[in-house]
Amino acid sequence: MNTQLMNHDVHSPIFIRAKTSNDKPKAEPTKSSRSIDWRRIIELVLLLSVVAGAIYFISKLVTPQVVTVIGIFVGFLVVRFIVRTILRVTLTLLSILFWLAVLAAILLFVF
Repeated sequence: MNTQLMNHDVHSPIFIRAKTSNDKPKAEPTKSSRSIDWRRIIELVLLLSVVAGAIYFISKLVTPQVVTVIGIFVGFLVVRFIVRTILRVTLTLLSILFWLAVLAAILLFVF
């Protein structure tokens, strides 16, 4: 911890002058909000291709029944994730609506 810096008044002219630099601010390139991050898309495609390749090689090593069981298990996990996400969003919206109704009822009784 820099105790010397803490003992100075940050509003004194010396402190303010020391903070400023003589460098001209560099113009930040403006990025449009609709630009596509190609690196992220390429990473996602590579990840999906690795997963698809792994599934293909595993399906060649094991019997079709094992592939079916693994598919059912993964499908269950995906459905569980989707349902949990939908329920979380729904319950959040319902709690907001509940507290808005409580606030409206309080305001109706007060006024």
